[in-house]
Amino acid sequence: AVVSTQSTGDLFLKGDCTDITPEQVEKYTAEVIHIMDTYDENRDGRFEMNELAKALKIEENYLNKIIHKKSIKDKHIQKILTHYNSNVDHTIEGPELCAFVGDLARSFNLKLSLSVINSGVSFVKDTVGTEYVDQQAIRALLSPASMDKMKTAIKMAD
Repeated sequence: AVVSTQSTGDLFLKGDCTDITPEQVEKYTAEVIHIMDTYDENRDGRFEMNELAKALKIEENYLNKIIHKKSIKDKHIQKILTHYNSNVDHTIEGPELCAFVGDLARSFNLKLSLSVINSGVSFVKDTVGTEYVDQQAIRALLSPASMDKMKTAIKMAD
């Protein structure tokens, strides 16, 4: 059985409910309501990306540890590539690139939204000229001039 919501916001069960006790339904309902009350900041009954990030307690922004250093060394670039490259192909692409751009946007103190992510990904792809980011591209993107341009491009979407 699956607990789901209707467009009205009411909870209901779908599927075979014989394995869920009324106490469990009550407990899950209370948890969902608590999560929504706590993290749905604009009270629209839906999670925006920034609200979801808070609800899921996404780990600390990895890039903040690196991009604010006086000089970014090769070992830092390699750590960034290793952190975001989940499929170990030595490039950051697709969802990995979205996570990278999301952390950059958060390091600029911007609220995450689909338009912010899309704008950042477009900026990265236009800047590096490919659909992926490798070690050389990371170095170029994290240069002060590129960071300023990216911040401006992403802010326009915010």
